[in-house]
Amino acid sequence: MAKILVVDDNRANREALASLLETAGHSVDKASGAPQALAQARAAPPDLVISDVLMPGMDGYVLARELRADPATSAVPLMFYTAYFAGQDAQVLAQAHGVARVLLKPSDNDLILHAVKQVLDQHTERPTAGAAELGSEHLRVVVDQLLEKTGALEAQQRRIERLNRTLETLSAVNALIVRVSQREDLLAEACRIAVERGGFGFAAIRLFDDGRTVSSGEGSKDPMIDQFPVEPEAAVCNDIEAAEVPGRTAALRRGLRAHAVLPLTFAGRALGALLLYARGKEVFDAEEMRLLEELAGDIAFALHHLAQKARMDYLAYHDSLTDLPNRSLFVDRLGQALIAARREKRFAAAVLLDIERFRMVNETFGRAAGDDLLREIALRLQKAARVQDTVARVGADHFATAVAGFDNPGETVHWLLERLGEAFGQPVLIDGVELRVTMKAGIAVFPTDGESTETLYANAETALNHAKQAGQRYLFYAAEMNARVAESLALEHRLRRAIEDGRLALHYQPKVDVHSRELTGLEALIRWQDPELGAVPPAKFVSLMEETGMILVVGRWALRRAVEDIRRWQALGLNVPRTSVNVSAIQLRQKDFVDSVLEATAGFGREKPLLDLEITESVLVEDIDETTRKLQILRRAGVEISVDDFGTGYCSLSYLARLPVDVLKIDRSFVVRMRDAGYPRNIVAMIVSLAHTLGLKVIAEGVEDDEQVRLLRDLGCDQIQGYLVSRPLPAHELEAILRPAEGRSAAA
Repeated sequence: MAKILVVDDNRANREALASLLETAGHSVDKASGAPQALAQARAAPPDLVISDVLMPGMDGYVLARELRADPATSAVPLMFYTAYFAGQDAQVLAQAHGVARVLLKPSDNDLILHAVKQVLDQHTERPTAGAAELGSEHLRVVVDQLLEKTGALEAQQRRIERLNRTLETLSAVNALIVRVSQREDLLAEACRIAVERGGFGFAAIRLFDDGRTVSSGEGSKDPMIDQFPVEPEAAVCNDIEAAEVPGRTAALRRGLRAHAVLPLTFAGRALGALLLYARGKEVFDAEEMRLLEELAGDIAFALHHLAQKARMDYLAYHDSLTDLPNRSLFVDRLGQALIAARREKRFAAAVLLDIERFRMVNETFGRAAGDDLLREIALRLQKAARVQDTVARVGADHFATAVAGFDNPGETVHWLLERLGEAFGQPVLIDGVELRVTMKAGIAVFPTDGESTETLYANAETALNHAKQAGQRYLFYAAEMNARVAESLALEHRLRRAIEDGRLALHYQPKVDVHSRELTGLEALIRWQDPELGAVPPAKFVSLMEETGMILVVGRWALRRAVEDIRRWQALGLNVPRTSVNVSAIQLRQKDFVDSVLEATAGFGREKPLLDLEITESVLVEDIDETTRKLQILRRAGVEISVDDFGTGYCSLSYLARLPVDVLKIDRSFVVRMRDAGYPRNIVAMIVSLAHTLGLKVIAEGVEDDEQVRLLRDLGCDQIQGYLVSRPLPAHELEAILRPAEGRSAAA
């Protein structure tokens, strides 16, 4: 069997041919280019060379001439196995170079082996005929002419193949346009097709409306490669290396040598631009650009079509004037809210709104002014609603809100009405005239007022009609809900007036040592005495302050007032213990919470502050890291921290160990049931043991009889607080307790 040298710059072709020849029993050497093959042949002449024709640097013809010119290899037979070979001129040129046989890729395996056998058989005596026998001036002329013709043929072949690839790209993109429904898919797929089918090294599409650029191919993640200027006409650079163009360095780094920028224009409007990079130079000729301009035109048409379709789809479910959802989309969103509320066992609501005397605006100022008013109302309604709610325009001057899942109907709808009041508290400026917008509202709550979308919507409409007839600002479909919300609004109004008029007061409840009954501390509690309602229970107004945010103002006032009372008692020479003030979750979440407390304690001057804070257990663990940071600052300033209502929240042992606290207060619910042996008493014992292990004091709340005191003392509790000791007292009544001798008497 023969020794054969296979030469091909394509690894796959090279390996496939070598494998076939080795299977047939031949010994095979391989070379990836003509220079390597020439060196191998000179070092160890093979029995046969099989070479590709088109290879970078040195092609098959040059290899043939070099082999014939070297006495060591002049007799080695040569075969061409190539995909680029056509015409009689090419055959003559091959024969002139001593090529024994030419096979076209791809050829049948049997045909290849038969041709190899024939060539080897014909050259058993290694004849030296070939280029040397024709070594005349005439041969050189013929060879040069044939090389020129063959080169032209090969260039033409490559050009045809390139144009065919562009036509295939154009066809594939047109097929894509027919089936694609999303703009993002069109852009990404068009770029991918241009790279994979069109043979371009890089493709990108930039849109002008949002500045987005989508790309595919070499450097698609490089932010510099797609930086290109967009001109009204197509722009071409066929030699990037020789020109100064944007993205030049990034393109050359990736082997890209030419680019074309084609504007995407439809009906005279520029929508974007298409950028294509090629790996070779002088690629974008006139014929190529005609096809690419057609491609850009098709993409621009598709973009316009998709934009129109998206707009039509949008208008099918949105109001064209305000851009709010229309009635169809509102009903769908309301249905989704009901499904979620049913699954989560929560409430939801439909709120229908009617603009009063809107027709007068149109008649007085014109339809354009009326449209401006509707747009402004839409904006204000959106600001008033929560993110999860849906605001819609469901009629000419009718709006609606689908209120998503909530837990307390009175509080949530009250909050919404308050937000609407704030939204329309300021006048709307129309044609230089300030207009006050008033609205009527009808409200239906799921599931009490209806369990289906249709029923809930219809009942909200009924409530709205009743509100308009009765001249009411709003009405619920259920009469009892109207009463509850009306009561809540009235109470809120009274509470705001009480805060403004200074009718809130602090009362103080003593804490005493469980063994000696000596006074150890005070807890400041907010009280409200209304001229008409009398003493309003804290459970009724404290939650209202938290819902409305009034707790922030009242909380600062309570801190300042407690410090003022303490300083006044000290000025009277009274024995004042540490005094704690309750802090709500809303106060603790504020960024200026620490500053507000330090501002209050500044009233102690350089003396040690006697002000402490009581914070409910569940509030402390909402944001454990931020809470710990804030409390550590206050603790360093001398403020002690008590965990209020301990045992009712979710404070784990690991959290409690991390928090900078000083006191645990056992919730009164455990103290009340402590007479019953078992679970309640064991809970108290565990809390006391845990607190002492962590170095904390324990205070029991709600102590009302001596039996509870005895049990708490036996369990190791440190202090007690409750009506057995004293009810909360106004500051002036407490003075008697703060006098040392009288204090012992009062605490006994």
